[in-house]
Amino acid sequence: MKKAIWGIVIAIVLYTVLVLNSDIQKVISAADSINPLWIPLFLVLPLLNYGIRFLKWQYFLHRIGEKIPLKESFLVFIAGFSMTVSPGKMGELLKCSLLKKRHSIPIEKTSPIVVAERLTDLISMVLLALIGALLVHSRIALPAAGAGALFVAMAMFVLLNRWAWGLFSKIAHKIPFLGKRKHLFDDFRDASVKLLDAKSLAVSVPIGMVSWGIEALVLCVVAASMGYSLPAGVALLSHAAGSVAGAISMIPGGLGLTELTIDGILCDYLPSATATVTTLLMRFATLWFSVLLGVGALAVLKRKQKP
Repeated sequence: MKKAIWGIVIAIVLYTVLVLNSDIQKVISAADSINPLWIPLFLVLPLLNYGIRFLKWQYFLHRIGEKIPLKESFLVFIAGFSMTVSPGKMGELLKCSLLKKRHSIPIEKTSPIVVAERLTDLISMVLLALIGALLVHSRIALPAAGAGALFVAMAMFVLLNRWAWGLFSKIAHKIPFLGKRKHLFDDFRDASVKLLDAKSLAVSVPIGMVSWGIEALVLCVVAASMGYSLPAGVALLSHAAGSVAGAISMIPGGLGLTELTIDGILCDYLPSATATVTTLLMRFATLWFSVLLGVGALAVLKRKQKP
């Protein structure tokens, strides 16, 4: 709870700085120009994103040989969003804890799913950033895409290469808490290899590209609600580049770096105040909306928890 509160405080400070940097009067004027009829669509697109990403969650559960009732699996998946504002979204390991409590599934068996989700999402984002860059003939996303690709390559090398994993395990085992759980490392790696093989990537990465591509269109919708036409390529470019930058920074929820990246790119295509409003509304409709849904799903699961 304390971490969530700090995340909110940081967000408020950051968003205030963004508004002041764009001239508060112009930002208020841009916000006033929003057509309310567009607002429901701000949330529909993120919901589509979550629905499609749930398919990947189900696929990963299938790959490790676990079958959870569909409704409960969906609630567990959404409940993970309550921990979105955590470093690298690793707080979503809450999903693994819930599955252990409710179905006695070992955390070392399901935690690779969270890692695979993050890595395949990052691959999808890098590809979307490159597609957006090609569509608008811009090189601005190349540094973020390159950094994201390098991060994924290093992580997958450690997970999939036996020598690298052995070296990582030796170092980790020197930590007393981890040293007592040596056998869990092998179980974790076995599941990771299964979730990150060519067959799995061929399914999970395209799913990620579709889901995150749909969410990127929130930027187009918000801009349209204020009377501006934002090319889909720009939306893909800014959303993906901002998400990659936030993810590899390991900053909780990508707070700060994601907003600054998106806003910086949008300023080349929209008036500064409009770009700021578009960025902030997009983050409210995606990041904070998902956290709210996650808290709701977690509350439902706790009510249904068996004695």
